[in-house]
Amino acid sequence: KTQQHREEMRRSKATSQARGKKEKEERVNRALISELFEKWADEPGLMTMEGISSMSEELGMDASSDVRLLALCWRLGAKKPAQVDQEEFEQGMERLGCDDVGKLRALVATLDPSELDHRTFRDFFKFVFLFSREGTHRTLEKDIVNALLPIAIGDRSIHTTAFLDFLDDGTPPNTRVTLDQWCSFLEFSVKVKPDFDGYEQDGAWPLLLDEFVEFMLARTQSQNSKGDTQGENNKNASSSS
Repeated sequence: KTQQHREEMRRSKATSQARGKKEKEERVNRALISELFEKWADEPGLMTMEGISSMSEELGMDASSDVRLLALCWRLGAKKPAQVDQEEFEQGMERLGCDDVGKLRALVATLDPSELDHRTFRDFFKFVFLFSREGTHRTLEKDIVNALLPIAIGDRSIHTTAFLDFLDDGTPPNTRVTLDQWCSFLEFSVKVKPDFDGYEQDGAWPLLLDEFVEFMLARTQSQNSKGDTQGENNKNASSSS
């Protein structure tokens, strides 16, 4: 009976969600949505980053630093890097129940990814990487990662600053980050503590993260050694005087 009750509850919830989605879509004016798209589109049937930046400015967001713009493109269903096509925009706006700038501004206020649960945020974090690629590249330059990672991950990682220091000082200039490395950094941030407790050397982490840990542990050891040497020098100086 319990299992049957759960199944009935699941079906009822699914039906209710589908009904709510349909009612939301029926309340929007598709013609107004099309007008919005044409307003921001900078190419036929397409909003590239120029058009997306125009939309962002009108919605009160800084396109270079506001994570809510990435969240909006994610919610609209953008599938290719740095662009939203007309079908994605119109269908996304219908799903979201928005057909004018006022409604979209109100929606944007609710798009802070810090409110997402980990599973949903993981999907968003993956999207950010895919959306931020350039052309046909499957990886991101480390300079792009330096700018993008703090915006995307927010306060979900205590390792962000150290990892970016590692990319700057511990990797070659032409280093590029893969999707697997990007997504693994999020999981690494959840499982590994500031002192790297929880890190397993023989674990399944990408090589880049193994090198990050080695780099940081070596830096910590070097700093401790310098501190010990300075302390010994001070002690000797005191004894001599």
